[in-house]
Amino acid sequence: MTKWKIALLASQWLLLCAPGHAQSYLNYLNRTPVYRPLTPEYVEWLRSKNFLPPPQFDRPYEGELKIVRGTQADLRAACPSSFKLGNHAIGCMQLHLQGMPCIIYILNDIGLQAIGWDYDIVLRHERGHCNGWKHD
Repeated sequence: MTKWKIALLASQWLLLCAPGHAQSYLNYLNRTPVYRPLTPEYVEWLRSKNFLPPPQFDRPYEGELKIVRGTQADLRAACPSSFKLGNHAIGCMQLHLQGMPCIIYILNDIGLQAIGWDYDIVLRHERGHCNGWKHD
């Protein structure tokens, strides 16, 4: 078996074993992510796993919102206590004193694509925190 075939089989195995929540399905011919449509059923499933906030927090933020994109190292530096050891740094937020902007840090497109996460889901998750949502 050639190295290419082994790599293809390994990547297919990883996709099949990975949870389907925010996993993109990569087209290995051109590496274009194809994200799952956000149907009502899928949104409810994402909420059940705490990937999306409950409806009362899943809304536009009424204050000033600032979005910063960066690498996993950038996110770990910006939010040092937000990520468990061994977990990917995908997104975090900082909400300072009243009148200050809510700052959302989101992994850059290259990083999100590499781990199969959808920017819109990460943004909605972090924006929910700006709106007061808390979870474990």
